[in-house]
Amino acid sequence: MEESVREKNLNGAGIGAASEACTEEAVDDASILDISRKDELGGLSLAYIGDAVFELMVRLYMTEHGSIRVEKLHKKVTETVNAGTQSRISYILKDRLTDEEAEVFRRGRNQKSQTAARHQSITDYRRATGLEALFGWLYIHDRRARLRELFMIAMEGLEAGEGLPPEREASGEVSAEVLQDNDD
Repeated sequence: MEESVREKNLNGAGIGAASEACTEEAVDDASILDISRKDELGGLSLAYIGDAVFELMVRLYMTEHGSIRVEKLHKKVTETVNAGTQSRISYILKDRLTDEEAEVFRRGRNQKSQTAARHQSITDYRRATGLEALFGWLYIHDRRARLRELFMIAMEGLEAGEGLPPEREASGEVSAEVLQDNDD
């Protein structure tokens, strides 16, 4: 009886070769994601990549830093991975960015998008796009240590209640603590 293609892949070189290629060293090696045009990517392309990078980092952070039941994990992640919270993060990080990073942020923020924010202001949406562009740029330029550093500053700032724009701070507006563990 002839083996199906799926069985050949599961039993043969398909899986073995793939698992060897997916060692920890290979995954950390940017060469497996060699993006030849990385310096030509526009702000929205960088934001597209950065959105995935940021969400993965938040998911890992939430999983590692809390005793959250799985049912509540998705809610916590979506409270952090949204334009409003990402806009707050942009305020937390703005004075900590290098000139080059600030330029990438501005490039992403100033891009005209075909989509509109559903539950956020256009200003928050654009700041979030800038932040995502920065995270995408850091990732594809293999600046993982800096990416982790900025991410941890952002998470610590959110936990401390930082990141409200000056006009919201002056009005006494208080935002929801998205990272506080309220697990019963």
